[in-house]
Amino acid sequence: MAEIHKEVREPDMAGRELRVVRLLEPELCMNCRFAHIANVEMTDGRVQRMLYCRRLDCDNWDYASAEPAVKVDWSNEAEDYEAR
Repeated sequence: MAEIHKEVREPDMAGRELRVVRLLEPELCMNCRFAHIANVEMTDGRVQRMLYCRRLDCDNWDYASAEPAVKVDWSNEAEDYEAR
């Protein structure tokens, strides 16, 4: 079964909720300046490695798949993701 790539929406200082959404075309994010690699903690305690997006108006998100997340720890190292 194919792996589903997800990304995280960045919370702002106003307390916006952190969400995980499925990417429609994950390969588009690999060259995007807004994309980062992140370790994301889900509400059930699982930690998953995902793409993290700082762009809040991205058209590449499947909003219907949104699920809550607790915490995100991201880096600027896109090459880490490509090495997987």
